[in-house]
Amino acid sequence: MGRPIDLQIRGLSYKIGFNFFLDSVQYRGADYRFIFGTYVAVNTDISGSECRVLFVKGAILSQITCRTDSIRAKKARVGALLDKKSVRLPLVIAFGVLVLLWILHALVYPHYIAHVWAAGIVVPGLLLGWYYGELVDLPTSTRANTNDVSNRLDRHILGQLKNDHSLDDLLRITFGSTGGRFFINRYLLFPEHIKPLLEASSVSLENVWALAAQLADERNAEEISDAIVAAALVLAIPDHNAFLAHIELDADDIQDGINWHAHLRGAIEHHLSKREVGGIGRDLSFGWAPLLNKVGHNISDTLQRTGFSRRTPKARDMTISQIMHVLARAGSRNVAMIGDVGVGKTTLVHALADKLLENPKTAPEALRYRQVIELDASHIISNAQGRGQTERLMTAIFNEAIKVKNVILFFDNAELFFKEGTGSVDLSSVLLPVLQGGSLQVVFSLNDQQWQRISQEYPELSQLLNKVIVKSLNKEDTLRVMQDEVLLLEAKYGVTYTYRALREAYKLSQRYIRDQAFPGKAIKLLDSATGFTEQKHFVTARSVSAAIEKTYDVKVQTASSAEEKDKLLNIEQKIHERMVNQSRAVKLVSDSLRRARTGVRSQEKPIGTFLFLGPTGVGKTELSKSLAAVYFGGEDRLLRIDMNEFSQPTDTSRLLANAASDPHGLVAQITKQPFSVLLIDEIEKAHPNVLNMLLQMLDEGVLRDNDNKPVSFKDAIIIATSNAGADKIRDHIDAGKSLTELEEPFVNELIDSKLFKPELLNRFDEIILFRPLTPEELLQVVDLLLDGLNKRLESQKVSVTLTAEAKQLLVNTGYDPRLGARPLRRTVQRAVENLVSQRMLGSEVAPGSVMEIDATELSGVLEDRS
Repeated sequence: MGRPIDLQIRGLSYKIGFNFFLDSVQYRGADYRFIFGTYVAVNTDISGSECRVLFVKGAILSQITCRTDSIRAKKARVGALLDKKSVRLPLVIAFGVLVLLWILHALVYPHYIAHVWAAGIVVPGLLLGWYYGELVDLPTSTRANTNDVSNRLDRHILGQLKNDHSLDDLLRITFGSTGGRFFINRYLLFPEHIKPLLEASSVSLENVWALAAQLADERNAEEISDAIVAAALVLAIPDHNAFLAHIELDADDIQDGINWHAHLRGAIEHHLSKREVGGIGRDLSFGWAPLLNKVGHNISDTLQRTGFSRRTPKARDMTISQIMHVLARAGSRNVAMIGDVGVGKTTLVHALADKLLENPKTAPEALRYRQVIELDASHIISNAQGRGQTERLMTAIFNEAIKVKNVILFFDNAELFFKEGTGSVDLSSVLLPVLQGGSLQVVFSLNDQQWQRISQEYPELSQLLNKVIVKSLNKEDTLRVMQDEVLLLEAKYGVTYTYRALREAYKLSQRYIRDQAFPGKAIKLLDSATGFTEQKHFVTARSVSAAIEKTYDVKVQTASSAEEKDKLLNIEQKIHERMVNQSRAVKLVSDSLRRARTGVRSQEKPIGTFLFLGPTGVGKTELSKSLAAVYFGGEDRLLRIDMNEFSQPTDTSRLLANAASDPHGLVAQITKQPFSVLLIDEIEKAHPNVLNMLLQMLDEGVLRDNDNKPVSFKDAIIIATSNAGADKIRDHIDAGKSLTELEEPFVNELIDSKLFKPELLNRFDEIILFRPLTPEELLQVVDLLLDGLNKRLESQKVSVTLTAEAKQLLVNTGYDPRLGARPLRRTVQRAVENLVSQRMLGSEVAPGSVMEIDATELSGVLEDRS
């Protein structure tokens, strides 16, 4: 907290000591600082024991308080007393009994005796009438003193505040309320964490009331709800940004929580107030539809019975208006909603039905009292045997809908009505005359590919459909839709979703789920996350991350376990257990993986992109295999693309083919296994068209397949290898130059030779030169090859050792500076492995024994096979 500022105003001493003031103004010669949207000065008496916040509004100095002796506060306390069932239930019972006795005595005794019971009814009756008539929903008074929040404070909090209440009392009462529990459950904000921060600061009750009043004013809310007070208690903490950052939140998230809570309250009230729009009389005035009610789902009826409707994003209002305009006009009143799976086409139709129910008199005359009935293709097909019966059933449905007159038919997954096959049927011949007649209002749901196919195969029919594009929702609208959907998921699974779970679901579904659009794919991920709850019933951000990791076989969470941290810190050592030298290359690749798993790297690019240059047989491919085995989980995590196979200009389409077209293509492999090492071998052999296509993958971590769908490479390490300039590297090394000295001039030589374009080389995080292996290093390679052989022999309880002379003989025989370690591998295979297999077949080796091979034996084997 900064140094306090002392002010003198109207003979009073003011001390400003907060560290979150943003701006200042001069008023009557005094300095006022801007905080929470209001100009504030803090009044401290001589002893410094009392602190009041004074607000400057124009030329008026005012103090925000909460009077617990006001009329509304007294009413709130009575309401709080009657909220208790132990108090209210006896009143209800007494009232009922007295009414019953009054009726009985009025029938048996003279009237004046019966009136004795009537007098007893007055007290409980008045109390209950007062409670249900006013106290349950205690009205606010915005015209009263604006400096007294008791006029508009949530009545549950106001009713529990005592005259001498403290900030601690307010914290306890607020977080025991519905709004406070909302922030506990959704944001994991606990009062025991907030209390010490408030106590350690100079925040007073007046600070909190002032902030709560401002939060309500910003939302044009007449009432200061319990959620607003809870938010004010959090935001009143002087260093609330640091506190919230600790739990990965910020002030905007808390503000959004107020809005979310208000919406939840509105949704519950909407659900409890079922709407009656015409009812049986409405339907009878049009006509009876027994068949439609049997084979279809009446969306309007469901909404009317349950009262639950989802919030319609503003982005959808124009789309709904467009659909209503088409359905209400004369002529062709048919809509084809075109949008990707998950974009919300079905939800949009529910919103249309809800809008027609909400106020039918404001709807266009052609849509008044219309009910929306959904027809599911699979359900209709299951109700009919064979195409002929399906056509007769659909004809009967259309005739009934036309006769009833107040029906809008909705065909979900409409493509199933336009093709032959299992679970589908071609009804174009039945639909065409119905659409041409214009007597029926119809809505179809299709994706763009299905619409294109129908337009080509049934042009006459498509001309009768009015196309309405349904686009994917943006982040803000998707989060609001998710806030509605979690209510249904929570009721279904008995869980509670936190705010961060919703944010994480949006982020991860955007990155990993490519077969659906927003908001559907985010909701799908939230559904999956229920299998990974924490603390028994909380769906958290970690739950969402775990669901993605298990479903899509990637790692999205930062390294948290001690085992993984140890693996990341020591990954170089583990890689060197499999390969020799090339320490710089190993270090750079390991660094990129550590950055990725600690959340330091950019999330919009691959984990790392590297170009490995050097002679053959020096470890370029072996490092890729080692990385896949050591960290990614096995050598099967290495995806290998040989660029020799993509040397023609038309080969780009093969790389971009999806799994259905070519399971061995680049896109198909990374889609199946995104968390991998992608090895692009001999990149210099690829056609320039192919290399140009790879630029976006290296830079942004995304390619688009042949269906124009994005495919992510952001969870892969991409390694391209090339033997280009191998002779020059060898010559420079022989001349005594280090790799660091050689790197820059060598890359310039590559650019000058026009073998690689500068824009391609610039896309790689690192260009790494691999130097030829020395004879001494090849001795280490022999040890690694021998370790591999012994691992393969473990199951037979046999092991092999080589003398030092035998190892040297293998190196001398297998050393070729042009080919690196590959000739040595072949030499070991030809000499050692053949000798071991001969001994085992000749029963010369018993289980548990160790075979020692010397140079003489190896020399004989090599001579026989030379």
